[in-house]
Amino acid sequence: MSNRPTLMRRLGLGKMSTGEYQANLNGLNMFFGAVLGLVLTGTEKLDAWQFGVLLFCLAGNVITILFISSSRNRVSYAVFALVNAALFPYVMGFLLRAPDLVPDKIQPTLLVWTVMTIVVEFWARQKEPEGAAQESRADPVS
Repeated sequence: MSNRPTLMRRLGLGKMSTGEYQANLNGLNMFFGAVLGLVLTGTEKLDAWQFGVLLFCLAGNVITILFISSSRNRVSYAVFALVNAALFPYVMGFLLRAPDLVPDKIQPTLLVWTVMTIVVEFWARQKEPEGAAQESRADPVS
């Protein structure tokens, strides 16, 4: 192996630090949470029951996306989240008995959020120093 920097490192795209990893996930989750709120503005035509079903299923999808970075079964959750996002409009059409009621921008929002989370989660990361790893486990609040 050579000690020469690779193209990725020269571009600043080497291994992520723990701080960069957390910043990526926090930024993605805040951004896509806001986008999802914006996309839901197309739900005025749903009655209260239909809107409740949509929110319940959407919350399940969001939780699955968040589990990609929070579970030791991240590969399984990554596949599950992709399948959920891809099938979301069809499942909702079946559950609501009306295929055109769900705003069409929800599916691409879920798909892009899932793919971006997968990219961040599986990107190479720097190893934490021993002291920092023990401190973060000892103080879960910070």
